[in-house]
Amino acid sequence: MGIGLWSGLWFGLAIPIILLMYLFKRKYIDTTVSSHLLWNHVLRNIEANRPWQKLQNRLLLWLQLLVAALLVFALMAPYIWVQGGSKHTVVIVDASASMSMILNEQTDGPQGVQNGMESDQQATAGFGLEQRSSQNSGQTGTVSAMDQLKEELSEFTASLNRKSELTLLKLGSKPQVILSRETNRGKWKQAISELTPDFGVSAYRETLSLAAAMTKEDAEARLVIFTDGRWLERSDDIPLDVPVNVVMIGDAAPGNASIEQFGVKSNPAAETVEGVSVVRNYGGHALEAELNLYGDERLLASQQAVVGAEESLTVSFADLPAAEVYRLSLSPGDSYALDNEAFAFSGQHRAPQVLLFSRGNLFLEKALQLAGASVTRMNPDDGGETGASEVPKLPERTPDIMVVDGQAPDYLQQSPWSELISRTPLWTIGGKEDKVQPPNGELKIENHPVTRYFTIKDSPTATLSKSPLPAWGKSIMEIGGLPAIYAGNEAGVARLGFLFALEDSDLPLRPEFPILVNNAVEWLQSGRAAGLGRAMVEAKVSIPVAAEAQQGVWTAIGGYAATNGVTDIPAEMKDGLVLAEQTAPAVPGLWRFQLRDVNGTELASYYLQTTASPLESAVQAAWPLQLTAGDKSEPSAAGADDGTAGSPGSVTDADTRTERGQGDFSDRYPLAYLLALLAFLVIFAEWGVYQRGRSI
Repeated sequence: MGIGLWSGLWFGLAIPIILLMYLFKRKYIDTTVSSHLLWNHVLRNIEANRPWQKLQNRLLLWLQLLVAALLVFALMAPYIWVQGGSKHTVVIVDASASMSMILNEQTDGPQGVQNGMESDQQATAGFGLEQRSSQNSGQTGTVSAMDQLKEELSEFTASLNRKSELTLLKLGSKPQVILSRETNRGKWKQAISELTPDFGVSAYRETLSLAAAMTKEDAEARLVIFTDGRWLERSDDIPLDVPVNVVMIGDAAPGNASIEQFGVKSNPAAETVEGVSVVRNYGGHALEAELNLYGDERLLASQQAVVGAEESLTVSFADLPAAEVYRLSLSPGDSYALDNEAFAFSGQHRAPQVLLFSRGNLFLEKALQLAGASVTRMNPDDGGETGASEVPKLPERTPDIMVVDGQAPDYLQQSPWSELISRTPLWTIGGKEDKVQPPNGELKIENHPVTRYFTIKDSPTATLSKSPLPAWGKSIMEIGGLPAIYAGNEAGVARLGFLFALEDSDLPLRPEFPILVNNAVEWLQSGRAAGLGRAMVEAKVSIPVAAEAQQGVWTAIGGYAATNGVTDIPAEMKDGLVLAEQTAPAVPGLWRFQLRDVNGTELASYYLQTTASPLESAVQAAWPLQLTAGDKSEPSAAGADDGTAGSPGSVTDADTRTERGQGDFSDRYPLAYLLALLAFLVIFAEWGVYQRGRSI
C-alpha cells in the first residue's frame, strides 16, 4: 500500500478543530420547575457557560471524527498494489554492451520497480577477463548484469495474471520485437532465457519510440523498462501515453578504465618490434594499473602506469621480439571487461622464418630462399656449446616453419623443443625408417595446394620410406600405389611429410622442384594469419579471398568471445563463393577467419579484433533516463517537495516526483473513491443520530 499525495494531511487539522468545538460547547442541564415564575432564575443559571469541559463519550463526536479521518485519508490519494492490473505489458530490455558488466555479488531478489531511478550510484569491484559470469544466477558469486536482468524479468512475468499479454522489446543495435502480445508463458520463459547483450551502438531512442507507438491509445497497456541506468541518448522528448515503471539492474559503475588504442610496428634495422598504446581513465579518481604485453601468449614486457582522473596516457614498449599476435592487458581489470585488453598483429608481408635441420642440402636451402623464406640452418649432429650431449637452446627468433631434412635429432623429442614443434608447422623429408621399392613408377597426384602446378610425369625416386601414414595425414602423391607425400593438420598445426630422401631422388634437379617448395612454404604458413586490425562488431571488413576459396568460418580464439565459448560463425557466401566483404562477428574478442577450398584444405587465415561500441566505455557521457509521461500516465508519488522532479532517472510530467518502487511488479489501485463513499455513509449515519435527538 502507498500514498499518492502527502499534502492531503493538511486537512487533518479538522480533527483538533472538532475537538475544540466540543470542549467549548455550552452544556444544558435538565431542570424541573414548579411555576413559570421561576424561568428567569433558571435561564440565568443556564447562561453561565462552562468552557474546557471534560469530553463526554458521545456517539456523534466519534462519528464526526471518523468522517474527518476518512476525508483526510482520501485526500492523501492512497492506493494498494494489485497483481496484473494491466492486460497488455510492454517490456523494454536494455541489452547494451554495459549489461555484460560483472556485478559485485548475487542479490537475493529484485531491486525493485520504480517510477524514477535514484541518481546516486555505488562503485562495483573490478574483475579481470579471466572471471566468467555465472550462468546460473541462483548460485552465489559474481554474475553479470544480464544474468540478474533475466532473473528479475522472470520474477516479473511470473507475477502477471493469466490473461496478461506480453510484448518484449530488445534494446540493441536496432529495436527487436522478440514477443508481440504473447500469452504463452512457455514462450515467455524461452525468450527470456535466450537474451544476450548486444555490443554495437544501441538504438535507445528508436526502441523507446517503438514502444510509444505500440502503446499509443492503448488504455490497457503499461510500459516497464529493465536497464542499468546508463542511457546514452536523450529520451525526455518522446511522449508516452501509458504508466511507466523502471527497474534498475545493479549499480552502474561510476568509472571505467579502457585501452583505447594499441598497435605494433616493426623496426627492420634492429629486427625488433615497437608497441604503443593509449590508456584512458573515465573515473573521477587517479588510476594506478599495470600493463602486461604478451606475444603469442608469452609475457614480453610489463609497465606500471598512473592515469589521472578523466585523462589519457600514452605508453610505449621498445625492443619487443617478433610474434604473430600481441596482446595488451590492463591489470587489475574493472567490472566492464570488454575494453580491458587489446590485440595487435605483426606485419602481413614479413618473410617467414624457416628453421632447417639438415646436414647440408644446397638445393633445398636455395629453393626455400627463392620462396621468400629467411632460412636458419642447424646441423642435427651438433649439440649445445659444450658438446653433442647437451640440448641446444631454442633460437632467439621463433620460427614460422620447421624443416627436418633426413633423420631428426633426438633432442627434438625433449622439452622445450617438443613444445616448439607442437605449435609450429613441420615439414619432414625422409627419415630413418626401412625403405621399400615401389612395384612400379605409376604416379598419382591429388589436388592439393602443395601439388598445385606440379606436373611431373614419372617417378622422382626409386625408394620410399616404409612408414605408415599418421591418422591425421592424407596422401597427396602416390608412387606405384604407395604414399610418397602426405599432408594434414595435427591438433590444428600443419604437417607435411616426404616419404623419400632428397639425396635418393632426382627431384631437386627438376625445374618443378622450386615450385613444389614454394607451394609447401605457402601452405605451411597458411596457418600464420595476417592481421586485419580492429573493427567494431558487425562492421563491414574487406578480406582478400582466393578464387578457389569455397568455405570460410570465423573462430573465436581470444578475448571475451573465447572466454564465453562463442561458437564458430560461417562466412557470408554468394553463388557458392566466399564474399570478399564480410560482416565482423557480433561479439568482441580476437577472431580468426579461415578460408578453405572445396576439399576443406586451409588456404589462408586472417586475424581480426572486434570491439564493442566505444560509447559504452565512456560511462560519464551517459544521459539520465528522463521520460515524458502523457495524459494517461499514472503520476508517481512523493513524500514532500524535495526538488527531485525531473531528476536523473525520473518519469516526469507536470506534477511528478521520483520514488523507488515497492519491490513487487503490481499495478496501483486507488482507494480515494472507496474512502469518500465510506465517509458519505458515515455522514448519513450521523444525520440519523442527530435526527433521533441523541445528545449533542
